[in-house]
Amino acid sequence: MVLQALALCRYLESNQEIVDLHDKVVLEIGAGTGLVSIVSSLLGAWVTATDLPEVLGNLRSNLSRNTRGRSRYMPQAAELFWGCKLDKTFPRSVYKYDYVLAADVVYHHDFLAELLVTMRHFCQPGTTLLWANRVRFQSDLVFTENFRKTFNISLLEDNGEIKIYSANVKEERGEVMEEGLKMENEMGAEESKNLKELKLDSKNVELQQRKLLTDATLVEEMKEVERKAELQDENQEGTEDDEMERLNDVNKETFEMEEKPVEIGGEDADRNSESHSTEKDKQQDYPRSWAPTIYYMPGKEIYHFLGQKIIIQESLDSYGATVWPAALALCKLLDTPEGRQQIHLCDKSVLELGAGTGLLSAVVTLLGAKLTATDLPEILGNLTCNLNRNTRGRRRHEPLIAELFWGHNLEETFPRSTNHYDYVLATDVVYHHDYLTELLNTMRHFCSPGTTLVWANKVRYARDLDFINDFQKCFNSSLLTERDEVRIYVATSRETEDAREEKATDTEKSHNGDVCEDLREIQRKTQNDEVKSSQSSLEEKYEELQDCKASQDH
Repeated sequence: MVLQALALCRYLESNQEIVDLHDKVVLEIGAGTGLVSIVSSLLGAWVTATDLPEVLGNLRSNLSRNTRGRSRYMPQAAELFWGCKLDKTFPRSVYKYDYVLAADVVYHHDFLAELLVTMRHFCQPGTTLLWANRVRFQSDLVFTENFRKTFNISLLEDNGEIKIYSANVKEERGEVMEEGLKMENEMGAEESKNLKELKLDSKNVELQQRKLLTDATLVEEMKEVERKAELQDENQEGTEDDEMERLNDVNKETFEMEEKPVEIGGEDADRNSESHSTEKDKQQDYPRSWAPTIYYMPGKEIYHFLGQKIIIQESLDSYGATVWPAALALCKLLDTPEGRQQIHLCDKSVLELGAGTGLLSAVVTLLGAKLTATDLPEILGNLTCNLNRNTRGRRRHEPLIAELFWGHNLEETFPRSTNHYDYVLATDVVYHHDYLTELLNTMRHFCSPGTTLVWANKVRYARDLDFINDFQKCFNSSLLTERDEVRIYVATSRETEDAREEKATDTEKSHNGDVCEDLREIQRKTQNDEVKSSQSSLEEKYEELQDCKASQDH
């Protein structure tokens, strides 16, 4: 979870007297997983969470799961492309918000100018913009300066690394309305009304022209800054490549210890130009190698298993896009000789349920397994990238990646007659979701006789224990080990013994059936012979009677 979103949520929860969201209309820009929108909704706000289309599925799920029955208003999710057709999709005359929230929307992307235009579009008179951010790049400082020029801002909180700003629009429309009211008091009502309309019309035209000019100028300025930064990056490309190679050999903890917060200025909203230039000078005093240091940290995890360095690219779009503790625990077990002896994967067919970022998938592939990694469709892109990046040229078998919906059309997509696996692996697939029954059915479908199911999970909720009880009823299971608060179970199908008994019973029934059928056939033949014999005897007696009658008549 992004630290900026956590910081903004904590601030909203602990400062409700300052930022009162109760019965307020709130828009979040770049909602991501939806944490800020969820907290805002639970605080009584009427929330619209926006992001790109590919993010909305997981966003809606998180909003619904965490606010259903507990929020005053049902939160909404809508797609939003920064700076693109804003007047058509969100016309200012229709959409007006009390608060606009944004957490960590400024990072290493090429849409900073469009983001600022989007903020200006939604931040109308009477709207308060709350922005939480952590500075990591030179372009972040440029955006902060333009943000100060665009809005009347104040610094609400600064914990040394993350700053939370409050901003209001600088447009003069409110002043125009006040002047009109004063003139209305001095002049007649009708004359005041006409004059007010004329002034407002002319002023609105002027403001629209000024806004368009400012937006265009702002976009050009930021594009120019980005072009200069790109040129500077190209000039120092060789130095950065060497530095990045060195940094990739350092683990995550080292990065966090060496990373230093960047100061972007004081707390007052009305900084003078001398203070701004001082901030830029301080930023430029850092060595150029600082930029790739931060660039490769967010969203990337570096691990060392089996003597190999594994780099996992995380995402913030869903639960399956981050590394969970059970995957680490099972990887650590497989990294030991004892673990590899207990779970022998070389040249074995392996299916992984809920592969997520692909950390366990990479380790299993490097151990020589014939892997099929499964997850939801929106996870497969990042999973494929991580798996190929960390195993290409080092794997014994080509891994397969397939989408899988737990409990849905399993026999059609993975028929048991053609899909048999030596091992089925699952890590942290039991958490706060509503598909535990479907998950258990999926495990039973794939865990056929001869298959070993390895399930690692951290117990977080009471119903996790209920799932464990159901799991133990469905399978012959045992606790292999427990490390780092993660339980690792090994299970086999109960169908093994039952299937043998059923097969023996079927064989016996079949044998008995054959015997019975033979007896019936013998009986039928005997009966037929007896009938034929009786019929022949009757015919002979009938002929004798006929002969006797003929003799008597004669």
